Amino acid sequence: MTGSSRWLAIVAASIALAVIAGIAVTVLAGGERRYAEGTPERTVQDYLRAVNDHDATTALAFLSPAAAASCADIPRDSITNRGSSSIRATLDRTTLRDATAEVRVRLTESYGSSGPFGSGDSTTTQTFTLAQAQGQWRFSEAPWPLYCAKPIGIPVR
Repeated sequence: MTGSSRWLAIVAASIALAVIAGIAVTVLAGGERRYAEGTPERTVQDYLRAVNDHDATTALAFLSPAAAASCADIPRDSITNRGSSSIRATLDRTTLRDATAEVRVRLTESYGSSGPFGSGDSTTTQTFTLAQAQGQWRFSEAPWPLYCAKPIGIPVR
């Protein structure tokens, strides 16, 4: 093996090793960040996971009693019939005030294949309003994608 061939083999091996290391890091560190149990961020995260899974029963369990009452007669289609779309959420910020929280997230919804150039995406910012109810964070207003009447006693902003 000549000097230049040996040098080329070393460079190729180094590149291959870097690629393998990058894949290993991605696989081992991959997945979503799980927020601490009992936090407003975790409540929003678990709710959005239920929406993404088309599980209206689990999603509605995160509503406060007042919000649940206002949504009692609303069809669950906005959660169960979401088609093939998927949701990716990124936490922007959380604002805590006494026993209430506002969790602002950036939602990216992907709609499967839309032609030869791949999937269609839609990104929006959503603020979720939560309050402490029986020691747990619950949505005090009907959260996206639900569109229910405002619970009685909750001031309109």
